[in-house]
Amino acid sequence: MNTKIKLIDFSEKQTQAVKELALQLGVSVSEDAEIRVKAQVGDRLGVQGGGTEVVLTYACPNDLFRALSFLPDFLKTQTEICERARFDTLCYMADNSRNSVMTVASVKRLIRYLALAGYDSMMLYTEDTFELPGYPYFGHMRGRYTEAELREIDDYADLFGIEVIPCVQTLAHLSTALRWPDFDGFKDTDDILMVGDERTYEFVTAVLRQCRRCFRSKRINLGMDEAHMLGRGEYLARNGYRPAEKLMLEHLSRVVEICKEFDFAPMIWSDMFFRMAFGTYNVREGSIPQEVIDRVPPEVTLIYWDYYTMDRTLARHMQDCHLQFSKNTIAFAGGAWRWSGFGAHNAFSIKSTEVQLNECEISGIKTVLATAWATNGSEASQFSVLASALYYAERKYAAEKIDSAWLNRRAVACFGISFDDLMAFDLADGLPEISPDAVGHPMGVSRYLLYNDPLERLMDCHYNPENAARLFAENAEKLFSLAEHPAFGYAFETLAKLCRILTLKCDMGTRLYNAYRTDDRAVLKKIAEEEIPQVIEWLDDFILTFRRQWYLESKPFGLTTHDIRLGGLRERLLSAANRINAYLSGDVQTIDELEIEPLPIKKGQNGKYVHLYSWLPTVMPGVL
Repeated sequence: MNTKIKLIDFSEKQTQAVKELALQLGVSVSEDAEIRVKAQVGDRLGVQGGGTEVVLTYACPNDLFRALSFLPDFLKTQTEICERARFDTLCYMADNSRNSVMTVASVKRLIRYLALAGYDSMMLYTEDTFELPGYPYFGHMRGRYTEAELREIDDYADLFGIEVIPCVQTLAHLSTALRWPDFDGFKDTDDILMVGDERTYEFVTAVLRQCRRCFRSKRINLGMDEAHMLGRGEYLARNGYRPAEKLMLEHLSRVVEICKEFDFAPMIWSDMFFRMAFGTYNVREGSIPQEVIDRVPPEVTLIYWDYYTMDRTLARHMQDCHLQFSKNTIAFAGGAWRWSGFGAHNAFSIKSTEVQLNECEISGIKTVLATAWATNGSEASQFSVLASALYYAERKYAAEKIDSAWLNRRAVACFGISFDDLMAFDLADGLPEISPDAVGHPMGVSRYLLYNDPLERLMDCHYNPENAARLFAENAEKLFSLAEHPAFGYAFETLAKLCRILTLKCDMGTRLYNAYRTDDRAVLKKIAEEEIPQVIEWLDDFILTFRRQWYLESKPFGLTTHDIRLGGLRERLLSAANRINAYLSGDVQTIDELEIEPLPIKKGQNGKYVHLYSWLPTVMPGVL
């Protein structure tokens, strides 16, 4: 049903933003509408009024659009809303560097969702996925954003009061860029720039100059995380050994000075200071040396990231350590997990975030980021973690109201789908044995069971053969029931078809091994002549659906990886069938691969699901 509304005291920009959201909210803007919606500035967010007059109060520009999300409900129930934000900044970070780069249309769709939820900022994590004048290979064939595209995104977000904070790398995590000739001569290792080399600072200057051209924001995320081998590669050969903390602090100081040239307030991930002090990141005791704390420029915001911890004591200590940097603003970044395979891990994300945000409120940390990383392919839909994103927003505005009914109400208002249905994005890995309560860590088992070679069976020790096939069948049925949803059905269908494959594929290696060892030729024949062809038919269907999801959400670049992986899986299934048939016909006397007992890929984890990011160790023991 389309409700006509007349906007009162909305600026031209705000009016344009409302029109962008109108279809999603089921309203249309009309001068002759009976329902009058007035915007007014106040000290908090509010939705009030009665009859045909509604007043939306907002303290910050972005608050107006969260207030607007309550409008359809308010017109039905007349239930007033009054909210005060607990955080100064709530930012959503979308990874656009691990194969997939969102189309501009997808970014705009995400912005609309974030606006209705109440986010005030977003980051597009771009290691090398943007044009950089003077560096033609930077982001070559990676789907990099043009300057015009980034400006378009920034302009669009600004309509909704959302600040787009550039999010780049200025030290490490640059392997896809450093492979190219642009960077010959000033690489420390394959993914770390050469500290102290003037060409490094010319590159950093070029990055900051381009970001200033594209974005309004005064803030910039410089990265600088996980530079584990800093000073131990070519730098060591040229200059001899120098402690990593000295190199890090010298580099940071130099880059901060460049930020001043472009009027940027820098942010960095904080983990390197902990690695320097303790050799690791999350620690339960100890503190950062004062001499390190004193050398961090006060302009730098330090981002404490933790996507794993559900231990309140550990979270408390880590936040206390960060607060020792008393001159610096401290931000917290939690996870919206879409980086362990084709599905999401919203249940884990929410549980770990609850622990961390409880501690943030005690610590007084007011800058919060929800990070939706990708890794090793970026298979999961960009929108599969909206349940997690919503939880962050409700913690900002309505923590005291959060229960299942409230979350369902808010999900429908912001995204047009219930919270319970959004949680179905977890179902690809939704097995009881790997629930957050059971293992305390997300596990992308559907991906490794999909790619697990039917003959070499590297992952056969890492699932429960008693119930996996049944559970995947049940989850496929649930996902297929959501495949017709107008906004998210395509992504549910992708996961449904993945689970359907796994009803036959998940335990195929084990059944092959057992049948071969007992010389059960009937089972071997059934697998070769019936099951493998069925899996291939379902796989072909899955590939088409996955490609459709990719093209709907992302630029085409990066799909290459999945075509190669899925095409390789298809060929290995055919090869397995051929090997079995050759054995059954007597052309070969043994199937050598099935002569070997499977071993756990992780020591001491036999019979247990495991956590693996990388595709390669799950598919072959050799070199690709």
